[in-house]
Amino acid sequence: MSDATDSQGASPSAGVAVLHRIAEQLVARHAEGAYREEALRAKAEYFDHAGKVFDDDGDIFESRLAAFLEWYVLERPLEGVGAPPALVWLEREANAQGGVPSETARALAALCSSHRSLFDVGTVTDDTVELEDLLGGARFVVTERRSTVGFEEGQIVEARLLWDGERVVFGKTFLFHPREARQEVLAHVDGALAAGVSPKEVVFQLARLHLRWHRSRHISAVRIYGESRVGEPRSALAPEATP
Repeated sequence: MSDATDSQGASPSAGVAVLHRIAEQLVARHAEGAYREEALRAKAEYFDHAGKVFDDDGDIFESRLAAFLEWYVLERPLEGVGAPPALVWLEREANAQGGVPSETARALAALCSSHRSLFDVGTVTDDTVELEDLLGGARFVVTERRSTVGFEEGQIVEARLLWDGERVVFGKTFLFHPREARQEVLAHVDGALAAGVSPKEVVFQLARLHLRWHRSRHISAVRIYGESRVGEPRSALAPEATP
């Protein structure tokens, strides 16, 4: 499976379709116009954390750009506001509806409560994937009505989980870490958390290592992930500035 996954196979449920539509509207509202400069600052901030990508990075360029946009509208507080775009719109929607939850408000609430983390893939069936959150310890059974092809037990994946009103579902973006570096990834997670690194920063650290591996396929994933030093500042784990 590529780092980014979009619709394929069976159509998602109506709840998932609404979530995706509202997420796309959030991006459209906050990527241009009055928010253009803030979006550019947010983009620089995200890729400073996750590692800068370029057009010639191939599929990973599109997938990380999509991951940035999700992060921007769902997690990053707007400057001078202190809340991310999704929460700002939710509050406005609630006020406009007099407290009566509309379809849009319900979708926004689900997006605001989404959960991005690093997961260990367990049992995979035709339409469900069992996950263990490596940073928080929770377990999830996630419905994937598009296709579970590409998910394999023992994979470690960065993903976003959403509640669509009936079940836990995936967001649109994924980052699969190389299977051969599984033990190195687990060791990095354990060491980083023990050193007091925040869970969000651990996800970013591993995204940078994934990018370094992607650009250095002549070097084994075990070596690249194994040489990372826990607790180092971003510059120590960042990929080279040019591909």
